[in-house]
Amino acid sequence: MTPIDRRNFLLRSLGLAALPLAGAASRALGEDKPADAPPVERKNLINEAQLAATRKGLDYLKKVQGKKGEFGQSVHVATTSLAGCAFMAEGHQPGRGKHGECLRKAIDYILNCSKSSRKGYIMELSGDQSRMHGHGFATMFLGEAYGMMTAGDDTRQKMESAIKKAIGIIAYSQTSLGGWGYVPEPTYDEGSVTVAEVMALRSCRNAGFQVDKKVIEKGIGYLKKSANADGSFKYSLQGGGGGGTFPLTAGAVASMQLFGEYEAKEVKKGLEFLKKNRQGQAGGNWGHKYYGNLYATMAAYFAGGQTWEDWFPMVRDEYVKSQQSDGSWQGEYDGAYCTAFAVLTLAIPYQYLPIFQS
Repeated sequence: MTPIDRRNFLLRSLGLAALPLAGAASRALGEDKPADAPPVERKNLINEAQLAATRKGLDYLKKVQGKKGEFGQSVHVATTSLAGCAFMAEGHQPGRGKHGECLRKAIDYILNCSKSSRKGYIMELSGDQSRMHGHGFATMFLGEAYGMMTAGDDTRQKMESAIKKAIGIIAYSQTSLGGWGYVPEPTYDEGSVTVAEVMALRSCRNAGFQVDKKVIEKGIGYLKKSANADGSFKYSLQGGGGGGTFPLTAGAVASMQLFGEYEAKEVKKGLEFLKKNRQGQAGGNWGHKYYGNLYATMAAYFAGGQTWEDWFPMVRDEYVKSQQSDGSWQGEYDGAYCTAFAVLTLAIPYQYLPIFQS
């Protein structure tokens, strides 16, 4: 029995195996993926050290969760949403099993943040720290969790209302160029915020929510127009755009793949840029390491084949080695933020989270 087979057997015996995922059903309809796209081959690169690392990471997150259900020392909406997704990516469900209560509390916190602001914009109770990055992560988190909960669940009904309002905020704040910026107004656009909103819309559509096709098309179009000649992606289409970076390129490539753009020239050149610029380590020296590695690993997984085989063992082994004794990863912001991103990255091949399914 392989490590992942043993893990799945244990999860099922504990009642933790994920329910049928909406993402797979959505893509089975062929609505985003070209009908003639070839099947993608991927080796099972999961090992025992990786499984132990994700478990330790979740144990750490459980210990540092706040009384209101929040995670992180700042940017609570973003960090809580990422942490919540990390629990689900390892196979846990809201209200069930070892980490079920952590997930419930995280959902409650995000729902309270949604209720406290105008028109469903999801922001911190203490002020708008996470801004539209956080709104996108929170919308994605609610969308992922919604698909794992039973229809009669009272919390699920509250989530439905919050998600619909959150989608409305995203649609309203899209700029004429097709991107999104830091505030929920159609005034400025930036690549990493655009990635957060596009992925949020993918998650919501996976969960069965209606999303305006024109909003998605404009968002993907924005990313394509952001592509540089060297395969990287611009910071913004306004004010000259700025040079491309590893994290921005990774996010843009993964976002386009999620909507079936596997063969787009921007995706292919973007993948080549990521391969060339990892500089001997996952993410290179670009900054925003954990953010960039999550999206680069998603992009490699979606690409499959040799791209996946070359990329994942490197990031997997690097993260297993760099995990702290308390189960955390450290770097930008705080341990909860980095740990959430690291667990999500390691858990991509587990394929429990709909947004990870290709």
